[in-house]
Amino acid sequence: MLPPTARDLPQGGRLAALLLVVLAWVPGGAPACPALCTCYVSPPTVSCQANNFSSVPAGLPPGARRLFLQNNVIRALRAGTFGPSTVTLWLYSNNISSIQPGTFRHLPALEELDLGDNPHLRVLAPDTFHGLRRLQALHLYRCQLASLPSGIFRGLHSLQYLYLQENGLLYLQDDLFADLANLSHLFLHGNRVRALSEGVFRGLPSLDRLLLHANRLAAVHRRAFRGLSRLTILYLFNNSLAALPGDPLAALPALQFLRLNANPWACDCRARPLWAWFRRTRVSSSPVPCASPPQRRGTDLRHLRPQDFDGCPEEDEDEEEEEEKEEKDEGGGGGGAVAVVGTPGRALGRPGTLPAAPPSAFYRDGLPPHDLRGSQPRPPPPSRDSRGPPEDDVPLAAAPRLAPALLPLLALLLPTL
Repeated sequence: MLPPTARDLPQGGRLAALLLVVLAWVPGGAPACPALCTCYVSPPTVSCQANNFSSVPAGLPPGARRLFLQNNVIRALRAGTFGPSTVTLWLYSNNISSIQPGTFRHLPALEELDLGDNPHLRVLAPDTFHGLRRLQALHLYRCQLASLPSGIFRGLHSLQYLYLQENGLLYLQDDLFADLANLSHLFLHGNRVRALSEGVFRGLPSLDRLLLHANRLAAVHRRAFRGLSRLTILYLFNNSLAALPGDPLAALPALQFLRLNANPWACDCRARPLWAWFRRTRVSSSPVPCASPPQRRGTDLRHLRPQDFDGCPEEDEDEEEEEEKEEKDEGGGGGGAVAVVGTPGRALGRPGTLPAAPPSAFYRDGLPPHDLRGSQPRPPPPSRDSRGPPEDDVPLAAAPRLAPALLPLLALLLPTL
């Protein structure tokens, strides 16, 4: 029955009173939102960015799909903090120094994880990301990582975008990326890597863009790029390369854009493999200025003449024939078709676009005309610049919902009005 004070109200007033009673019976009309955070209904989102949190706030709604916790001072991540419905998790620009084992293990829906710009996150356990089978974008830029443990990317078969730039990586071991068959973008620039071994990029048949500039590369194994048959963009500028022995670029049939400038290229006999490769390809390239010998300093390596290599020993033809045979054998194993998992940009709910990254995620100076993020325009991602989720998100407070179980109760009470 209605409260006695409501019996004397007009019929419209009694209906309003009834609705108030029902809504009061539903705690808040919606799941609780942590203090100092803002929650949104569609998609279920919790935004706790830039609130000086020193730890992940308690009481995160278990059904939240997007969690924005960037620009705080969070120091540690612990297991059981995040719910299994989480699809997008932004934790960049915090003070994270430790990640407890199992923190991400039970997040089967996670597609984008941004841990970038955490300068105290210097060490990662080998199993940190194990179990994230749907992860498509992983951001680990500017974390002062000196090394990556073997197996850290094991099982990440859906990963397409891996941001490792601006760390302190000294080396990349063989088979580090061996499980990433769907990886298309690999950003490794701004580290301290000195050499690329034969198997460093093994297992990356879908790789499209590889950024290695601003490292300390002095040696590239002649088979380092073998298997990267879909690579279209390669940046090797601003390193310490004097030569590329054995013509490693010959393994890149799809290459379209190459940057080799800002290296101390030796334009003597060591330059002939690279010079010969340029003569038989039409790749768009930056200048390749010679640093030595003195009489050729400043000359573009690409513009050397055949007579500049007079007196140089002939290349080992047997070795070249053996390499060609190995490449044909590898190509005949039915490995031409690669299944691509997931939809680019799915982590942000915008089909056909790429996952977000902060403006400093890679150098934009001198990029190809179409840019590294593709040719189509893309609106800025929600709250990436601390302005909050997009306008089409609806705050929970503005859209309370009745619990389904209360609808029959309301139907029974209405005839009494």
